[in-house]
Amino acid sequence: MMNQQQILAIEARDHLYSSTLIEDPSVVTNKAVLFTNKSVLDFNCQALINGDNNEMSRYIKGFENHKINKTLDVKTRFSNITANCTHFVTHRGYITDALTKEEKQFPIAFSILIHEEVKQVETLLRAIYRPQNLYCIHVDRKSTAAFYEEILAISSCFDNVFLTSQRFDVKWGTMSVLEPEIECMKDLWNKRVSWKYFINLTGQEFPLRTNFELVKILRAYNGANDISATLRLYVYSKPMEKANKERWSNAGPAPHNIRPSKGAVHIAASRGYVDYLLHDQRAKDLLEWTRKTDVPDETFFSTLNSNSHLNVPGSYNGNYLANPIHTYTSSLTRYKQWRFAGHEDLCKGKFVRNICILGVGDLPVLAKSEMLFANKFFLDFQPLALECMEELVYNRTRDEYLGSIHFNDTLYTQQDFVINQIR
Repeated sequence: MMNQQQILAIEARDHLYSSTLIEDPSVVTNKAVLFTNKSVLDFNCQALINGDNNEMSRYIKGFENHKINKTLDVKTRFSNITANCTHFVTHRGYITDALTKEEKQFPIAFSILIHEEVKQVETLLRAIYRPQNLYCIHVDRKSTAAFYEEILAISSCFDNVFLTSQRFDVKWGTMSVLEPEIECMKDLWNKRVSWKYFINLTGQEFPLRTNFELVKILRAYNGANDISATLRLYVYSKPMEKANKERWSNAGPAPHNIRPSKGAVHIAASRGYVDYLLHDQRAKDLLEWTRKTDVPDETFFSTLNSNSHLNVPGSYNGNYLANPIHTYTSSLTRYKQWRFAGHEDLCKGKFVRNICILGVGDLPVLAKSEMLFANKFFLDFQPLALECMEELVYNRTRDEYLGSIHFNDTLYTQQDFVINQIR
């Protein structure tokens, strides 16, 4: 059960400003957290979530002249704050109880790939943290030594948070995107905790679900992997051949009669899938073949999950020919908006390299989304969006614990990849 201090830690987040640390704990009336009790920007998150245009305009206008301080001074460096881990964990408001028996019995393993913005990373970790889960963090080899030390200091305060045993210099479109994920899988597999599912994240994402909701959703998946795969695309109703086949056109045939597919790097994979990926020779052979392709992270996970003859646990066993138009399932792992002609208005923030950086105008859609996580947020672009999402998730967590809201998992049990999975 959650103690009074932990309840206060959740309730105190009603007006949380996640990027501001209070330097002197003695000034905090509520000793459960080290946050201000009111947003330093003083805006109404619930109004923004409800789509209040006046509140949005007021914030956007005010933010034009507001500069985010990304640096941490001596007093607010995590390497100093974590000198007393008990104090850090308690006063930062980490939830240190499983909260429910169902959550305790269903541990989740996370990988988090990061390269900058320690404040934002710590906000994400705190939002998804539970003592029964495992968290593997990969710090890009290009990151500064100071950033690495800050992350190491945070992880040292938890038995279930750790840094990867090997670091990579991550560059988009290369194997270096995929390698940290597999490194985390290996490290997580070697832990004594028998976690049920693996979810991969980056430091610029944030949950749309509480931990209780994640457990409910993953239980509803019943062993199925939420991994997208595109094998054929239609353009103006005219079928094309395999999607993005140019990415592997110079790699030669894939081994074991495997048909390549394109998907997203974002996955929610069963323990059985990870076991197969790490230990089955066919998966190892596929991984070696993938090294010769372009953007391998968008090929490997997807391909392994979409070739039914491999008998990967939880993989897709549906009829591609019956539904060849796009993906066999629209993955629910990530909310993200890409720039497509005629769809630019779906992004209320701004586009950077053709992906939407989420802002306060996106909050109404995010609050109603059925996805698991949202991608992506920038610390220096409308940070109130991230603050309001944190408030929303923690308020839901509090209300779940108090028994005032309940979660319906019907949508997730009816997904095509759940119904048509290999068991």
